[in-house]
Amino acid sequence: MFDRWGEWFPQLLDGLGVSLALAGTTALVGLPFGLLLAVLSVSGPKWVRQILVAFIEVCRGIPLLAVIYLFYFGLPDAGITMSAFATMVMAHGLNLAAYSSEVFRAGILHVPAGQREAVASLGITPVKGFFHVVLPQALRAVLGPLTSLLIMVFQSTSLAFAIGVGELTSKSFSIGAMTFQYFNVLLLAGVMYAVICIVSSRIVANVERRLKVDR
Repeated sequence: MFDRWGEWFPQLLDGLGVSLALAGTTALVGLPFGLLLAVLSVSGPKWVRQILVAFIEVCRGIPLLAVIYLFYFGLPDAGITMSAFATMVMAHGLNLAAYSSEVFRAGILHVPAGQREAVASLGITPVKGFFHVVLPQALRAVLGPLTSLLIMVFQSTSLAFAIGVGELTSKSFSIGAMTFQYFNVLLLAGVMYAVICIVSSRIVANVERRLKVDR
């Protein structure tokens, strides 16, 4: 059953590299945007908060695959064309921004109001106070949920198979089509997904424990 895993592993490793690149680039796009949405939804004017709430709910309500298809097949009709990789990053980044904004918002609200009042009483500007006082505490509070979200982002990179990106799932299906051993190759791909997710969650759990000890 496992006799050909060594033969398939290098090909799947290439796909895994693409999956990790997709997840990393998506995080670089989605997390800053999600943080911006969270800050504006907490401290922005009322009309801005209402617009952002509607935007976030719509983005969270549309299935990610539908957004990918909308970007990949719909945007060219408007004269906007992107590569399959860039399309996946933009669609996935928008989805991540919507979900991570709620995580960041919860972390910001977790910081006691007295912290902000202390910052103001010391004459520190709101921007400096946010980045030096509020944000570090908020990130500590949301490290676990944010990690779970990023693991889901990594797993969701498999949807890129639908638009022809050569990530891990795509590579495994290609091998399965040539060998007709779909179960074996998909099992190996599943093991590779699981190893990345388990190792990542363990690393973050250790970091969380150290942060609690330092605190």
